[in-house]
Amino acid sequence: MLYIHENNIKNKISQNYKGIGDIIENFYLNVYMKTKMALEEIDFSRDDEESFKQATNIINDYYKKLDEFTTKNGITSQSKFRSTFLEELSTYLFADVEFIKNGTLGIYNKGIYAGMKIGNDLKINIMKKDVDFCIGKKVKIIIEESEFEIILPIVAIEVKTYLDATMLGEVQYSSKLIKNATPNAKTYVLMETNQVGIDKIISARYDNILNEMFVLRFDENSLIEYSVLKDYYDQIVSDILDTAIERNVITPGRLINVEE
Repeated sequence: MLYIHENNIKNKISQNYKGIGDIIENFYLNVYMKTKMALEEIDFSRDDEESFKQATNIINDYYKKLDEFTTKNGITSQSKFRSTFLEELSTYLFADVEFIKNGTLGIYNKGIYAGMKIGNDLKINIMKKDVDFCIGKKVKIIIEESEFEIILPIVAIEVKTYLDATMLGEVQYSSKLIKNATPNAKTYVLMETNQVGIDKIISARYDNILNEMFVLRFDENSLIEYSVLKDYYDQIVSDILDTAIERNVITPGRLINVEE
């Protein structure tokens, strides 16, 4: 499983970040690990509000302790000590989804398939890109007797502490690359707070580059809303299940936007 926040903390401990490695280790053992175990005990597949309320209470409590710890010890945002927790959150949410649990699909953040091109030597080159969180399927393809292993994304998610107009443009470009390479992939943004103006949000609704953007907080001083966390979970699980369903073409009737 992908525990990007835990790995970040462990790296800070091993590097003795700012000479406070022992202090960070104490936080890791007594705060982070308790949070991790509490989230892993929640069965999100029950799909009930209480599970998400419980998880959100744990998350909000951890963020409070995390913010107090980083402020007290001079840990900067550049260290990604705090921001990586939101990236890791999706691992807890989707680890028990059937197709991930049985190994049919995997959780990734590096080397996602973004297309192929012919190089100067007239050989096929596979293009790959990193995302913050991806649920996909690792497959092998053979082209002209050369074998390649690629990760085909089902959902690709960019995770942001906040999103502004510049970041939105970068995220849209990333999403376009992924969708050009894998047209049925879904792309999302999961953020704590939004700083993108309403005009750009309205434009994003019509360009079909991003499938959705989920905002967890009203502002940086607000708590995370459990209803948004549940909505995010329901959407991603729906995308996974939709991919696994065989669809027939039935006439007469709709052929593109088919109602189930």
